[in-house]
Amino acid sequence: MDRTIREMIYGNVELRSPWFSNRWRVTRDNTEICSVQRLGRIYTSIVTFPSGAKWVFDPHGNGVVRALDAEGKEFARVVRRSWLGRRWDLLSYGWNYELASHPRPRSWAIEIGGAPAAEIRGSLVSYNRVGVNAMIGVPLAAVLLGWHVIARPWEAIAEPSGLRAVPRPRDDDLEQGPTGSPNPFEGAL
Repeated sequence: MDRTIREMIYGNVELRSPWFSNRWRVTRDNTEICSVQRLGRIYTSIVTFPSGAKWVFDPHGNGVVRALDAEGKEFARVVRRSWLGRRWDLLSYGWNYELASHPRPRSWAIEIGGAPAAEIRGSLVSYNRVGVNAMIGVPLAAVLLGWHVIARPWEAIAEPSGLRAVPRPRDDDLEQGPTGSPNPFEGAL
């Protein structure tokens, strides 16, 4: 498994992009953690690390975006939980968070059990400069998946059947994946 999948962030991280650009830099203390390229027509983002490792955020339909490693294996996903897109689940084998919007414009939180673990705030006018303040260690993949859905709302809405919220799993589905296997990603949607 690639080390970058387990990367955690703590404290302040910034995502920056020039106006009308599809390239973003993710930095902490002026040191680049990774770069992100948005491919708007196919609703995909490619994350590239200085080590050369890559991730792809790929839409999977019905309000689901998958995070794929360089081998094309899914290691995390974000799932829409509200019709308006104001609440999302950030899921992986190793963690489970909620992404929730706040009444304040361009302000979101990554939560654990309703308590904020990290805050994500866009600038006053746009999402070209996004600040992340993680109060506890939060996986970089969770932060970037959260950014992927909040900084790209027009693309999420344009995605076919993207406005349909995914129903919550039943309690008996939580122990096994959708196909009866213990793998929660296998056969999902």
